[in-house]
Amino acid sequence: MDKLSTRESVPAKKPVGANRAATKKLASALRILTIPLVMVFYLAVLVYNLHESDRRSLTLKQDSPAADAVHVSLKIVNLDVARGEITARMRIRLTGKIAKDEFTPAVNVRFLVNAFQGPQRFDLERGERVSPLTVVFPLVGEPSLYPFDTHEAILAFVATKPGQVAPPPPAPPPASEKPTSLFERLKKAGERETGETPPSQVKLVGKSELASRTQLPVSFDLSASIPGFKFDGEVIETGQEQVTGIQLKLRRANNVIVASLGIQLMMILLALSMLAMVLFGTMKGKGSAIDPLYIAPVLIFGLPALRDTQPGVPPLGAFSDYLSYLWAEAIVAGCTIIAIWTWIARHRSDNEPPAPDLETSNGKKTPPGT
Repeated sequence: MDKLSTRESVPAKKPVGANRAATKKLASALRILTIPLVMVFYLAVLVYNLHESDRRSLTLKQDSPAADAVHVSLKIVNLDVARGEITARMRIRLTGKIAKDEFTPAVNVRFLVNAFQGPQRFDLERGERVSPLTVVFPLVGEPSLYPFDTHEAILAFVATKPGQVAPPPPAPPPASEKPTSLFERLKKAGERETGETPPSQVKLVGKSELASRTQLPVSFDLSASIPGFKFDGEVIETGQEQVTGIQLKLRRANNVIVASLGIQLMMILLALSMLAMVLFGTMKGKGSAIDPLYIAPVLIFGLPALRDTQPGVPPLGAFSDYLSYLWAEAIVAGCTIIAIWTWIARHRSDNEPPAPDLETSNGKKTPPGT
């Protein structure tokens, strides 16, 4: 009775076959759930990037209340961060007394831009139709910080016509204005003498240019949409009246940053996997040491091609190269050298002939060195 009660009090162990069956069921359930999750993620990425251009594009507009004005329609069509250039196509329209029609001036209009290449002054002759213009503006930035690089460009315009209009007399200071200190008066006098423009401002027209001409107000509408770049912009003060200035700020688009970081992570994981394979091979037999040599040469020449698949990547030496590519290439090259010399050392030890046995006078073998 005591043995029977002892057997009944001890819980029965779960058989090993039941654990394996439960594990297989869990693995099957995970596989079944993984497929719809991957499909949902795939569709979500497609829907998110369906209107990706709306998030990276820029539309900027400024109107002028003046009757006689020059309206400029700009479209950014190309940019080259390596050469520091941004190209825009411009269409000029005229309104008021200075226009015979929308695209034909009634007076000789002079249009100036801060172009980086090509002419900066365009003479719109009276009675001749205005043709579209292509202007290259300077672009400032640091491409080596890819994919986190930012760039800026300033677009400035001024239009003039013949004739000089007398400027209005300066308004007298208000009676309630307090007298300025001696330091402030000296500072203003120095600014008038030097006539320097702040670095953030653009000076397009000199005093000689305005000696016999009258400035015209310039309005504009700008559109910028280049795949791979996100644009932002605002109207800035140019330091001169009736000079229109636009400051463009651009960076890499979000999809470019994600793609670049994904490729860099892929290169690092491939290199670390190669390192783990070589470490495993050096601890095992001769056959395991030779296995990494089938993959290492492919990675040595494949990593540069994988690096170049990053959208808009600059030449070798960018920030992203020090983040992933150079390290990955160094790891793979080092693993290849280690695997080769490990195989050589083991192959040589196997091919060495055994040392001859020494026999004593009584016929017994004596180990070498005795």
